[in-house]
Amino acid sequence: MPVLGIDYEKCDNCQICRFACTRYFRRDKEQNKVVFEDPNNLCDSCGRCIAMCKSDAIIYEDVGELLTFDEVQDPSKLISYETIHKFMSAKRSIRGFKNKKVTKANLEKILDTMKYAPTGGNIRTLHCTIISDNEKIKKLSEVVMDAIIASSNPRYSENFIKARERGIDTIFYNAPHVMIIHSRNPGDAMNSTIALTYGMLCAQSLGLGSCWIGLAHGVLSANKELREEFIGKNWHVLGVIILGYPTQIYYRVPPRPDIKTQGLDELE
Repeated sequence: MPVLGIDYEKCDNCQICRFACTRYFRRDKEQNKVVFEDPNNLCDSCGRCIAMCKSDAIIYEDVGELLTFDEVQDPSKLISYETIHKFMSAKRSIRGFKNKKVTKANLEKILDTMKYAPTGGNIRTLHCTIISDNEKIKKLSEVVMDAIIASSNPRYSENFIKARERGIDTIFYNAPHVMIIHSRNPGDAMNSTIALTYGMLCAQSLGLGSCWIGLAHGVLSANKELREEFIGKNWHVLGVIILGYPTQIYYRVPPRPDIKTQGLDELE
């Protein structure tokens, strides 16, 4: 149970915690104060009460690093719509990389950003495996290509056979790093997608390129032996991306159709 109670020496009885979490905080009329009660240890560590308490009066443990900065109260002051729109519109799937490894420090920054991705019910059960050994990446690429060719899917198999003959990696594109997200919990699928999106956007801010590799995801998901070999666990593989320094440069954002939307005409 990460939330342990309230430090009443700090508490100013504003009762924000009670509105942040109606399940475990309640107003005790006799004591004229808010109390925390979680007899069944069901607190899901969402941290809303900790983050919303102006007096820093929530007692907690084992919830990870607690960040605070001036703009956390109004994130719109950090970055304008115009800037973030350009940044996100410029995100491309990169399939060409320099022969250069990403530093451990930058990979740690990406993972640190990913941990703040929202999840359903604040479930935090994702695990990550990063493969950086060139031979291991090549081996995984080969077995994924084998599986796709064996599937006799004409969309891929003929092109993959030709690419293999020419020595072209059409799975990981010679990327220096492969990131695999996995979990015991199959319900983490959407959580994985959001976390990897956070990671890819963070990577872009560090000058890195990334690409979602759905074919590797599919093959690993279907093959227990490969999961055990490459992630060391027979868990659900929920996403695979590649990371590295891009060789590709885009000079404009490709056009995209508008999302067909209902309900906007009802608004001013």
